[in-house]
Amino acid sequence: MDSIVSSLVRTLTTYFTDLLEQQADGSLGIRDDELGALASCCTTGQAAAFFVLDYRLHGGEGLAIASGLAANVLQRQRPDGAFGQPYYVKRGDPETVDIAEIGAVANSLYLLHRHTGSEEAKESLIRSAHYLLTEVAAEKPGAVYKNPNARHHDVLNGDMYAAHTFARAYELNGDAHLLEQTVRVFRHLIERFGKHEPDWWPYIEHWDGSVAMDNSVSYQGIIVAFAATALPLLSQELQRQWQETAEAAVRRMLAAMKEGPHDGNEAPWWCRDWSNVWEIDLAFTRYAHLPEARDYAEGRLKELNDRLAREGWSVFAPKGLQHDPERAPVSTTFRKAATFAGILASMKLDDSWGSRRENQ
Repeated sequence: MDSIVSSLVRTLTTYFTDLLEQQADGSLGIRDDELGALASCCTTGQAAAFFVLDYRLHGGEGLAIASGLAANVLQRQRPDGAFGQPYYVKRGDPETVDIAEIGAVANSLYLLHRHTGSEEAKESLIRSAHYLLTEVAAEKPGAVYKNPNARHHDVLNGDMYAAHTFARAYELNGDAHLLEQTVRVFRHLIERFGKHEPDWWPYIEHWDGSVAMDNSVSYQGIIVAFAATALPLLSQELQRQWQETAEAAVRRMLAAMKEGPHDGNEAPWWCRDWSNVWEIDLAFTRYAHLPEARDYAEGRLKELNDRLAREGWSVFAPKGLQHDPERAPVSTTFRKAATFAGILASMKLDDSWGSRRENQ
């Protein structure tokens, strides 16, 4: 797999480098042409982590680029510690706030600090974690509100985004409150697993525990994928419980994907293009001891490498999303590419394939 990853990184580096823009404040921005503006803080951080991976594989200017992008993320972070979300907002309206914009970039910020020494990345990660502490649900302390306007239900993958952020920030500052909340989320998600259907988390539950929106391969993948880096911080018993839960979740995902997306396995319509949901693949690399999971993830990287050579950046173009001329796009090609790039950085820099896979 090393040669495939190296090829992907070389190709993507060209794409991202062409979008870099030096900023007046001394930081380095990266442009999302479909937004018509600088990329979101989340995708900027993901691209920055990718440049760390590029440096580790090929040398060059990757670390300097990554540090400049990390500085830009901190420069544009909201005063409350959240990151603005520019997608699908009405033209002229302020950006919204969503837990996914924080959780999806938390590992990238962690990796940026670890590999470049970026104090900006460290500060940004810790500030975002402290913001999420203010969003812990009053109704259920193991849950975290998805956004300030969605306090009437529990979005379970959002809980894991928060736990992942808490855990990565804890590793950098040792704040016991962050670890305590991480543990609460893990216990909550273990307790909710399989409550409605065997081996599934629903996408959303009401606070009384009833289902608000049903199963999702994509969001189940996020829960599994983003849990992995926090596991060393948990007690051995909680680790055991989680691994048992997550492996069952992965096996359910693998079985469901053979059916293709439908209402029973991908209730959120916007997630039915599994080819562009790379969190699924990250989840499978976390459980690469399962041959079917490992083979799927490796096959997907090989396929993407081939498609990029044939089709170019259009492989990341979002599919099946509603267009509204009065609003910013629901998603963008850059957002999909940056998400993949950040996930690829996590796969390799977290060593989620496991050392036994390194030279195979």
